[in-house]
Amino acid sequence: MKVLVVGSVPPPPLGHRQALLHDVLRLRREGHDVEIVSLDPLSAAHRYLAAPGLAAAVEVGLLARGADAVVLQIEPGLPVRHNAGRAERTAALVALAAGLRSNENVTVRLQHPDDLPGGAGGRAAVELWKAATHIEVGDEATRSDLVSMLGPLGERVSVTPPSEGEQGQHPRPGIAALAGWGDGAAATAAQVQAVVRERAAAERESLARRGRLPVTGKGRHPRVAQWQWLPAPGAGVPDLGPIRGDKAGRRRRGGRRGSPSPGRPSARRVAVSMLAAAERRAVTRPAAHFARLALLELRAALRPGTEP
Repeated sequence: MKVLVVGSVPPPPLGHRQALLHDVLRLRREGHDVEIVSLDPLSAAHRYLAAPGLAAAVEVGLLARGADAVVLQIEPGLPVRHNAGRAERTAALVALAAGLRSNENVTVRLQHPDDLPGGAGGRAAVELWKAATHIEVGDEATRSDLVSMLGPLGERVSVTPPSEGEQGQHPRPGIAALAGWGDGAAATAAQVQAVVRERAAAERESLARRGRLPVTGKGRHPRVAQWQWLPAPGAGVPDLGPIRGDKAGRRRRGGRRGSPSPGRPSARRVAVSMLAAAERRAVTRPAAHFARLALLELRAALRPGTEP
C-alpha cells in the first residue's frame, strides 16, 4: 500500500517529529511504500511543500489523490499560517478537507491544539475532522473537545500521547562507539554504516544551524541531510527511478526523422528549464509545484487503461 505521510520528522528528534518518525518506520516494517512530504526544509523528507497555508493545503489535497492512505500531522503552517486571518484560515481548512475526501483512509494527527491557529473548533475545522477516518490527539482534553463537536463521529478520535521513551526502542550505535574500532575490530558493515550516517547527519545539521552548508549557485543556505540519510534503522533509501544509459541518449540524438537538431532545444526541454527556474524562487515555487502536479494528472488521465 502506498502511504503519503505529510508532516515534519527529525531533525531535531523532539516532540511530534519523533512520534511521526516512529509511525513511518512502523509502516515500513509492515511492508508499505511510504513517502514523506514536509513543510519544514530542515526536516528529512522525500519532497517538500512549496509554501505554508493555503498553498500547502491545496498541494496536499492533490498529492492525496495518488495515495492509498494519508497520514497528516497538523503543525504550524500546515495547513494554517500563524498570522492567517479568519478568511484565510477558513479557505485553507476547507481546501484541505475537500482534497482529503478523495482518499478513503485518512489519519489526521493533532498533538497540541496550538499547532492549529484558531483552535480545533469552528465550522471549517469541523469539515477537516469529518474528512478524516481516524483522528489522533495528544491528550484527553483535546479528545473531549473534538468528541463534543463531532457527535456520533467522535468515535474516530483517539489519544496517542508522544512517548519520551520511544527513541530508545531503536538503539543506534553512538559516535562514541567508534573509539574501540580499528584494524581487526569485531564490527559489521551495518554497524559501521549506521555510525557513519549518524555522524554525517549530525555534522550537516550543525552546519545548517550555522548557515554554513554550501548549496550550488546559492552561496550558503541552511540545509540538512535528506530522508535517505536519516540515521534511523529501517529508514532505507527511496527509489530514484531507472537510470538511462548512453544508448538511450544516442538513440534520442541519432538522426531520427523529425527530431530536433542539437542546436534547437525541444519544447519539453524548454518547459523543464522554465519549471526548474520557477522552483528556485520562493515567489514562483507554488506555481511550479502546481504545474508539475497538473502535468502528472493529465498524463494519468491520458494513459490507456487508467482511471482519470
